Amino acid sequence: MNGAGGSVQMNKIGRAASTSLMHVIGELTKFKQTMLLLFSMYTAFIAGGGLHKPIETHLWLWIIGYMAIGSTTAVNMYFDRDIDALMARTNKRPLPSGLVKPRSVLYLSISLFIISLVLGALLVNVYYSLAIFVGFFFDIIAYTLLLKRRTPLSIIMGAVAGGAPALGGWAAATSSITAPAVLFSLLVAAWVPSHIWFLASYYREDYAAANVPMLPVVADATAVGTGIGLGALVLAHVIIALWLLGAVGVASLAYGLLASSHIFSLAVEYVDKKGDKETSFKAFKMVNMHLGMLFLVIILEKALMALS
Repeated sequence: MNGAGGSVQMNKIGRAASTSLMHVIGELTKFKQTMLLLFSMYTAFIAGGGLHKPIETHLWLWIIGYMAIGSTTAVNMYFDRDIDALMARTNKRPLPSGLVKPRSVLYLSISLFIISLVLGALLVNVYYSLAIFVGFFFDIIAYTLLLKRRTPLSIIMGAVAGGAPALGGWAAATSSITAPAVLFSLLVAAWVPSHIWFLASYYREDYAAANVPMLPVVADATAVGTGIGLGALVLAHVIIALWLLGAVGVASLAYGLLASSHIFSLAVEYVDKKGDKETSFKAFKMVNMHLGMLFLVIILEKALMALS
């Protein structure tokens, strides 16, 4: 009986350790954010004709994409661990809390990123691998190391990095980087300010405590709302351009215009409410939902068109 009980106890410990490891990986790679960016990659891949690619290409796109985006995010967390420790929202993350060793995370993440570059070039194509590198460069070098702690204009570099997975998705399908690839990238980039600034408005005190000059920390609600509204207008023009080029269908165009109009109205409400926390957090959730829904509509429409 003692042997059986010991075996059960060891199984419980093993499951707990596995769960803890998965939690740490999920935190270091920001699982939800990475999945949304990976979804943008896959959407551009399907829009570019990837639906007819071999199933292994689809699988490699998800696997390599998660490795690339997740490892980039983990490197970002390595460099941001000091400011993460100063913010209530982030001080329980694995690095600032001391749960994992910083250099171990850095070395492993860089190794995984290099592997994703090589696998991307060998198993997908070199243009896909190039897009992966572009995302890393703008996220880590331009955004995190050079601008994030110095200017609210860092969001521009962050937006370019956010659009890189979509750029890679189109490149994976077409073995080229053409106008629709850039437009899909710009689609995500135009959404990024609303995503970041609505969230930063909700956690304004955290960013101020960490001395990170996000726009909601250093400017009034009118300036922030104007920036978000302009992003919504760019989003609308990008979806129109994608439709004119035949990269998306009418349903995608309609939802894209609806989403951009709603984001614009959320920006107006944000200004009207002086950027209060409740309005900011609700808007943050809505803009994320809109981007995910737009991607879903694009994929479903492409699938239906392929079946007809």
